[in-house]
Amino acid sequence: MASDLLLKIGSIVLLLGGLIFVHELGHFLAAKLLGVKVLRFSVGFGPKLFGLVRGETEYQLALLPLGGYVKMAGDDPHEEVAPEDVGRGFLEQKPWRRFIIAAAGPGMNLVFPFFLYLAMSLGQNGKLAPGPMVGTVTPGLPAQAAGLRPGDRILSVTATGPEGPQPVRYFADLRDLVSPHGGEPLRFEVQRGDRRFDLTITPDREQEQNPIEVTTRGVIGVSPAYPPAVVAPVVPGAADGLRPFDLVTRVNGAPVAHAGDLEAALASAACRPVDLLVRRAPADDPGAPLARHATLQLAQVPSCAGGKPSFTLADPSVAAFVGGVAAGGPAARAGLRRGDAIVAVNGKPIHSYRDLNALAGEFKAGVAVKVDLAGGRSVTLEPQEQSYVDELTRERQKRVVLGFQPEQLQLPDPNALLAEQVRIRIGPGEAAGNAASHLGEVVRVTVLGIARIVQGQISFKTVGGPIMLFSIAAQAAQEGIESFLFKMALISVNLGLMNLLPIPVLDGGHIMTCLVEAVTRRRISVRAREIANLVGIVLLAMLMIAVFKNDIMRLMG
Repeated sequence: MASDLLLKIGSIVLLLGGLIFVHELGHFLAAKLLGVKVLRFSVGFGPKLFGLVRGETEYQLALLPLGGYVKMAGDDPHEEVAPEDVGRGFLEQKPWRRFIIAAAGPGMNLVFPFFLYLAMSLGQNGKLAPGPMVGTVTPGLPAQAAGLRPGDRILSVTATGPEGPQPVRYFADLRDLVSPHGGEPLRFEVQRGDRRFDLTITPDREQEQNPIEVTTRGVIGVSPAYPPAVVAPVVPGAADGLRPFDLVTRVNGAPVAHAGDLEAALASAACRPVDLLVRRAPADDPGAPLARHATLQLAQVPSCAGGKPSFTLADPSVAAFVGGVAAGGPAARAGLRRGDAIVAVNGKPIHSYRDLNALAGEFKAGVAVKVDLAGGRSVTLEPQEQSYVDELTRERQKRVVLGFQPEQLQLPDPNALLAEQVRIRIGPGEAAGNAASHLGEVVRVTVLGIARIVQGQISFKTVGGPIMLFSIAAQAAQEGIESFLFKMALISVNLGLMNLLPIPVLDGGHIMTCLVEAVTRRRISVRAREIANLVGIVLLAMLMIAVFKNDIMRLMG
């Protein structure tokens, strides 16, 4: 318990203390570079623990580590500059010089994440990543329509333009190459066994919505992981002894790790009955973890019925079987049962839960929805409105629900489903490019998020304060060094951008003062500075009260 508390305290000190040190280091270096005298560089606030003097500057460590400051000669208009420091005081400097010193702190917070992202990128060398082999082909999407199959390896992607074929080393490369080209035909070089061939696939345009923006990306419907070998009879009784959501672990004695192994085993059986070893959830607790599932031997299970497979995959990525039904909800009242296979909703074909999710915006409370099931059965249900509390803002929201959900099996090792894993190999140049690209995107999204909050399009209740930062730092420390560095970079960008806001007493206020003086060619009076600083302090105090309230509301749940 004590060690856990020390880890949490240490993580917040390292994260916030480190970022504030970087911020103040920017001011310090810029002042030194421009010849402004720096009297003290303090890491932390409050009483001095120890310090030393080097040259004309005192370097000290103070008691409270969550802060720091740079004390420059002549930065207080009420203090006289010592005779020997005349010309080297901060407020004596021309506006452009003070602009550089003020902007250097936030600038360091915006540059520092580049080196964190660079370190994380180079740190991936030698680690395993999903390779370019296809595991899942989502039904109803362009990849399936073009003939791409599980087990195919995608070697390159060619878009219209002068670039030529772009190699696919990792599955992440495939996403990056396809995403910008929704609606545009792409040529894929594919390897299937010993054969190589080309396929032309036109990605669908898919909208992604988050609290900040709506974006459009291209998707073809593939995944680097096979679905788990979770099965269900095509129609009740088609596969004697098999029940919906049984996990097949062996076929005729051969081990089955995922759907790829199951498909190969059934192909070898050539429609003959098969002996299956399955894991089955307890009847009284369908959502129980895998450790509580019973192991059953099923002998001579029919693999075909009427020349067609008698059972099929029941994973929500490739099928739409009903997993859980909410008691008293719309689905339960309509007669939907666990194991029902949905084939259409309001006449629109349903291949997987992806299709159901895409229709979610069309459902209205009280407006009947017709659901067609495998075997020719149909039910009609009326969606209902459900209230819930948003985890981040603690605001009460409403959503429309149908009252059923997919079966989600929690496997002990999801990596066992990957079709292929390859070693990451990345050089310094590529790592630097990735870091710069990642940083640019984080800055863009953060600026957009701040603008949405100012415009009232995003609730201010999403903003957090010290308690939220403590929680983030503690969680990141427990997740490992990579998570810690990633969140440190994200908070550094936020800290840098927030400090650029034109609020007096913040760096943005100093920058605005410099710009006004540069345009008007006259100094702002001491009285005007005092009033502006007072306004800034009041604004910051109000902001801190508001974010503390948000933190406390989240803490209390």
